Amino acid sequence: MLIPKESSKPEGTVIAFTYPNGTGWVAFFILNASFRGKGLGRVLFKELEASFHASNTTIIGLDGVEEQVNTYKRRGFEDVARIPLMTRSSLKQNPFDALQLQGVGIEGELLDIKAVDPKILARIDMEHTGLDRTAYWSHNGLLSREDAFGYALSSPSSQAITGFILVRRCEHGHRFGPLYADTYNAALRLLYVAMNRLTESDGSMIAEIFGSNSDGRKVFEALGWGWACLDYHRMWLGGRVPESQTEGGKGTKGMFAIFDACAG
Repeated sequence: MLIPKESSKPEGTVIAFTYPNGTGWVAFFILNASFRGKGLGRVLFKELEASFHASNTTIIGLDGVEEQVNTYKRRGFEDVARIPLMTRSSLKQNPFDALQLQGVGIEGELLDIKAVDPKILARIDMEHTGLDRTAYWSHNGLLSREDAFGYALSSPSSQAITGFILVRRCEHGHRFGPLYADTYNAALRLLYVAMNRLTESDGSMIAEIFGSNSDGRKVFEALGWGWACLDYHRMWLGGRVPESQTEGGKGTKGMFAIFDACAG
């Protein structure tokens, strides 16, 4: 955190999220306008790099806005993928129509996400992202939030968990993500069931889509969501991308919506 000597007011910050498998994430890189252009952002970033180095973190990503892409490129990050922002008005304001409910399906058993072993959720999360975020998927982490809910889908043949969705409150409504599923129809069903729980909510809905999955936007569009005319740039230091997020990786097939800013 950047705090000028002449005041006690923080003027900038950056966080290095590190995960046990040598991966990490850059988050909340913020510098107030009056302190920009003085090299202070570079100072913050050097501290960030030192933190990653100390923890032996070698695969480092971030989601950047268009205006900062070149800044991150100068610091060694490569622009690899897009993260489209999707939104939808509430079901109270804009209910489902018959066309939107086509193909929702009923295969598999739905489970309350909070009743699923958190280790299973963490494993599925890592299989799709390449990030070991076990600490999030615990009864002391995301699953402890009273405002959060979600569903997991189990295979009718093996009873194994094949995907899940998490929904949390946000400033103007609810944020959906992550959404993992092994098929388009499974993702559609998880999204529908989660949305249907909010029929009496006045708030809007928002989600960040993994653009490398060609079906990501399609699932949300099928249920009335639209693009918010904003894409984030998924960038990786030195172009080192977790295998699951590269072409043909599990993330490109089964990750439909992601965590916001990775950290949830």
